[in-house]
Amino acid sequence: MSKTTLRKAIKDFEAPELRELLIDVYTKSKEARELLDFFAEPDIEKKAETYRAMLTKEATRYTRRAHHPRITKLRAAIKRFQTFEPGSEAVADLMVHASVALLSIGNDGWLRERLYIQIQKFFGETLDYLLLNNLLDDFMPRIRKATGQLKRIGAFANPLSRITDAELRRIESLREQTS
Repeated sequence: MSKTTLRKAIKDFEAPELRELLIDVYTKSKEARELLDFFAEPDIEKKAETYRAMLTKEATRYTRRAHHPRITKLRAAIKRFQTFEPGSEAVADLMVHASVALLSIGNDGWLRERLYIQIQKFFGETLDYLLLNNLLDDFMPRIRKATGQLKRIGAFANPLSRITDAELRRIESLREQTS
């Protein structure tokens, strides 16, 4: 259903009918409940803290004796957070938080090859978002600190170190090109 169709369907509703419709939607849909709760009490910091905890839990997910974060779930949570229109700085904070949490799992040992590729893509998306919204300088100390804490795995260099270094070089060259 489109917005136009919905507008036509509810244009003749009276105020009590609209209230009843909102209450029905509130009780039947978890997403609508979350959005309407936020509309009633808009506290962006509280909502960001809830999403930070959710992102940390997903990024550090550990099953079957290995790390198994679901990057798609991280992206979906960030996208859902954007529906509250918190501003680019709050979204960037969540993206950097998720990236730092993903980098922290690299210190425990080797990860699946596919996971390295997914982490690189997510880290690149985070840096692109920061560059696009002119927030790179604000969040770079957190990113540098997280990349600096990546330890070697045995006698080998940490693959996440190479990934983050490559992405940071890429974003720096993009920054130089745009300025």
